[in-house]
Parts: sequence; C-alpha cells; structure tokens
Amino acid sequence: MNTKTIGLMVACLTGASASAQNFMVYQYGASAGAVSQVSIANLSPNWVATGVRNSAGDMELLTWESTGNALVRKGSATSVAVSDAGMSTVALTPNSVITSGITSQGTQMIAWTVSPTGAVAFESYLLVLADTSSARMTKLDSLRALSAASSGGSLTLIVWSITNKQLLPVASAFGAAGTIPAVAAVNPSWIVTAMRNAAGNLQLDSWSVNADSAMTHQATATAGEVSELDITSWDGVHLATPVRNGSGDLEVIDWILNTTTGAITRHSSQTVGAVSQVAASTIGSQIFTASLNSTGAVDAGVWGDKGSQITAGASALHEDATAVAAAPLSTGLYSVTASRTTGGDLQLDVWSGDYVP
Repeated sequence: MNTKTIGLMVACLTGASASAQNFMVYQYGASAGAVSQVSIANLSPNWVATGVRNSAGDMELLTWESTGNALVRKGSATSVAVSDAGMSTVALTPNSVITSGITSQGTQMIAWTVSPTGAVAFESYLLVLADTSSARMTKLDSLRALSAASSGGSLTLIVWSITNKQLLPVASAFGAAGTIPAVAAVNPSWIVTAMRNAAGNLQLDSWSVNADSAMTHQATATAGEVSELDITSWDGVHLATPVRNGSGDLEVIDWILNTTTGAITRHSSQTVGAVSQVAASTIGSQIFTASLNSTGAVDAGVWGDKGSQITAGASALHEDATAVAAAPLSTGLYSVTASRTTGGDLQLDVWSGDYVP
C-alpha cells in the first residue's frame, strides 16, 4: 500500500470517528494476472465473480470470497475468445452466471455454473447481435437476465433465460439510436436503460417487462452532454446515473421511476471533480461510485440523499488503473471494485463506506 493510500485511510477514519457520519475507506484487496477487460458481479454475501478478457484473449470467469480481512480466489475457468471491447457479468443465483463479450462477429453470451466452493464450469454460449460495440446486463430474477446493447447504432434489448444450463433468448425489443448502453432493473417488472443518444446527451428510457418477458417502452427522460455513463437502482424506486459530463467532471444524477406509469423524474444532481471513466453500484442502501480520477487513480465514493438533494458523502483513492467496474460485496456497507492496473493486471479492492445526512 502506498503512502498516499495510508494517508487517505487515516484521514477518513479520523473524520468518521470525529463526526460519526460520512466515510469511505479502502479495506483490502487481491490481484490476478494480465487482463484487458474487466467486469464484476455479486454472487452472494461476501462472494463476487469477475469476468475478464485474459492474456490469451479468452473470456475467463473467476470467483472470490471475502474472509473479512482478505479476498481469496476460489476458482476460475475459460471459454471462447473475445475482442478487446466491452464486457459484462451478471449472477442470476450464487451458482448461475452469465457473461457477455464482444467478438468481430457480434456479442458472445456465455453461461457458467459455480459450485458451493467457488469452482467454475463453462456451460454454453451463443453469438448474437452482429455489429455490436458494447453490451451490458442486469438481473431480472433467478431465471432471467436482460442485456442492453448498441447494435448497428441502436439500442437492442434481449431477455435471456438458462434452461438445463443452456442460454436461451426469450424476448427482444428495440430503442432509439445511441451508444454506451447501460441498464438497471428496479424490479423484475421494470427496467431503465441509459445511453448516450444521437445528440450526445444522456437519455433514460423505462420499459415494463411482463410475465412472458415481453418488453414495452414507457417513457423517456434526458439530461446534458455525456461521454461516459452507468446506471444503478437504489433505495426502492430511485435510479442513479454517474456520468462524465460535458465539462469532463463526475456528475451523479438521481432519478425517480413511477412504477405505474413509467415516468422518469429528475430528482437532483451533484458534480465533483474530473474523471475519465465511471461505474455505479450500491453500498448498503446507498449509491457507490467508482471512477478513474484526473490522475488515473481508482476513486471510490458514497452518495446519499440529504432531503431532496443527492450529496457526495466521502471518497478514497487506491491504485492507478485504466479500467474499473463495481459491485456490492454484501448486504452491509461494503462494495468491491475490479480494475485493470496500469501494469495490465486484474486488481480487486474492497471498500467500506457510509453516508449520514
């Protein structure tokens, strides 16, 4: 651990002790070999899975368990070759995981099983969506996931299920033109997509999902210019979109979804310093963001709602990186980031944080 990180930890712990309020602290981490793409998902309390493009150019899924003071690698397996492009991982259950990667022919969807001890087995894959530049996923329920991709320049949504360890696409829908798609499920019946639309602005769209997985577009909301974005649901009907705005700064916008009409209402926003990449997750019932700041360091932050205004609670820094992803570690006040260090290796970091208005 470098001197800068130690200093930040001391400062955060001192501040938290003095005010008993906001803090963000790096706890511990682990590393693995060379990667060129990273993604991460929570498997179960204190378990995560990382989907990466390894040094051989193959998709690899690794599982990790937190012991409370260390992250322990439990298992891994590799599947098919993927390109050095967007990647996503989602866990339907502690034993069932889907990853998506990009190839020259389109999106590669891959199903995996994970044993109770963390051993990983590659099960099946499907190649879909030619001319795909990126794809992200969210969990609908223990049997279904939903992918949001930019295919041919437009938003494409597909609901996936796993039956007898085989991936099956069960429904699809299409949206407006856009890039950098992201998606979050508020519940199994409502999802919200975020993307950079044709005008270069942030666009959110709500979609209802019925019992047969058919998707119906409901409403649209927009904000200003963005060049990076992510989305997460939090605190019931709230959604948070951390973005790199037109000034190059991290801006987190809080939205409320009406789960009767699908209307999306901008609640509030808060802007902090310059970033190059952003990722969204939750830490307990609050918002967790992971970004690469102006110097290239992983910057972890906690955000909460102070009355009617979203507010940055606290942040802390760790290693320099070129890519970052985030997921909850457990139901407590812990989250984990997966990053590609400037040396090209996979790095996982566990953070604890809290926001008290």
